[in-house]
Amino acid sequence: RNLFPILKNYFLTLNLFPSVPPSTDEHQLKNQKISTRIYVLLLTLSITILLLYTSLANVTITTNVETPTLTKYEQLYSKYSQTLTCPCKHISVNYQKFLSIEYTFHQICTSVFITDEWISYLMMCNESTAANINFQWTGSNAFQALGAFCELIESTINNSLIQFNSSQYITASIASLELFTSQAQSFVDQFISATTNTFVSSLNTVRNSTHGDSLVSGLLTNYLISVGTSVSNEAIVLTGSVSYSNCGCERSSTCIAQSSILSSQANMGTFYVPGFYTGCYVVEALLQSTLRCFYDQNCINELQLYLPTASLINAKALNSSLPSQYSEDSTIEYLLNSLMIEEWKSTQMYGQYYDECQPIECTYTIRTRNSVIYIITTIFGIIGGLITVLRCVVPQVVKVFNVTGFHVGCYTTEALLRSTLECFYNQTCIDVLQYYLLPRVLMNITALNSSLPSQYSQDSTIEYLLNNLMIEEWNPTQMYAQYYNECQPIECTYTIRTRNNIFYVITTLIGIIGGLTRVSKILVPILVKIIVYCFRKWRNRVVPQISIIQT
Repeated sequence: RNLFPILKNYFLTLNLFPSVPPSTDEHQLKNQKISTRIYVLLLTLSITILLLYTSLANVTITTNVETPTLTKYEQLYSKYSQTLTCPCKHISVNYQKFLSIEYTFHQICTSVFITDEWISYLMMCNESTAANINFQWTGSNAFQALGAFCELIESTINNSLIQFNSSQYITASIASLELFTSQAQSFVDQFISATTNTFVSSLNTVRNSTHGDSLVSGLLTNYLISVGTSVSNEAIVLTGSVSYSNCGCERSSTCIAQSSILSSQANMGTFYVPGFYTGCYVVEALLQSTLRCFYDQNCINELQLYLPTASLINAKALNSSLPSQYSEDSTIEYLLNSLMIEEWKSTQMYGQYYDECQPIECTYTIRTRNSVIYIITTIFGIIGGLITVLRCVVPQVVKVFNVTGFHVGCYTTEALLRSTLECFYNQTCIDVLQYYLLPRVLMNITALNSSLPSQYSQDSTIEYLLNNLMIEEWNPTQMYAQYYNECQPIECTYTIRTRNNIFYVITTLIGIIGGLTRVSKILVPILVKIIVYCFRKWRNRVVPQISIIQT
């Protein structure tokens, strides 16, 4: 009960700014007490604010780990994936350093059916004539073409792999395992797609050019050629189109008919090879054929019964029990569109990539609250300065702070490549051309504009244009903003190193000096008293010794 009045009276009469010598002036004493109360209030508020700020404020701690190992990096990434960055010493790494691509061919490419032994065997059976186009006539060429496709595909893939392996993966910082795996698989998918498209596109170009130029097949499977006599008794060459199932080769190169074998034995009829066709071109018929018969040992045995038996070979059927992405009825064209590959196997070697990257260091940041020790040392470090500043400023607070280019030739394509487009830049030439065309249906065709800027002249050949992809100008556009939006950075972090400003140095010195002063005032007298006390106690314990000498 008596403590509260005592404390109240103490705070009411507390004066931390007494004058020297003590003043008895009531006005001066009142100002000193007001200054004391303002001083205590500001000091309390300052300490409270400082305590709350240092306790609740988040601080960013940046940590560097020099030349981390892969294991260490994985540990850091598992904890600090959002802020971890590890700059690479080598920012570009060849794909072959960390990517391996293997593939497995369809079993036909390793079977007896594309070997010289089988092809030679079928050639021995070639007793037909162009007038009787059947399996004996085209079979050896079909399997020779099939073997050539296997070799060509393998060569195409290997050439593409050489180029792929020399490509470089560019990263300024080490990529995480998840990102690396995703990008590596994307590279592999792009490689498979590009290689497949290149092969299929080249094959289709050859097929279209062959049909467009109306080339005569070496086996005369599309046109029959004979020598006749003209009215004037001159020898002339006669040609006639071959038809398959009411489809004429003069109109389509894809006409086909079921491939058959005629037996020389009277007791045997005609054997139709299941899934195998003959047509205008051996390749076109092959592309529409399947390998159904060659998965069936009975079919192969029956096929050989119709062939000469003097040189039978041990031809084993394809293994239908092997896992495959193709069915027995898949056409050869379908197989070629997938490069006759059963399976692609890619291996991503993250460890090798990490070793090639050689990260110099890893930096990560964490956000945390100040520790208790930091809070205590900070408060004690600043209290001294606050006390000193407030003691100087509070009694005199009176200031307000302000603040302030045509030819014809053996082949249509070859002639086109050597032609130019000069006529089509001349309106008169186009009008005359239209006049001679039959039927005479005039069209409103405007000449090419020669006044437009162009890297080609009017007499530039089509071949020259094709060699430049017929491109006038490449207009690449880099859209950094779209890239930035796709990247979607979570946050940006930067650090700066600077020296403490003079205001911070002065306030820190003042704070420390003030703190030392008050601590010294308390500790020094006590220390002196302890020393004096110990000295006196020691002196009192010393007893003088008197020696007595007897004579």
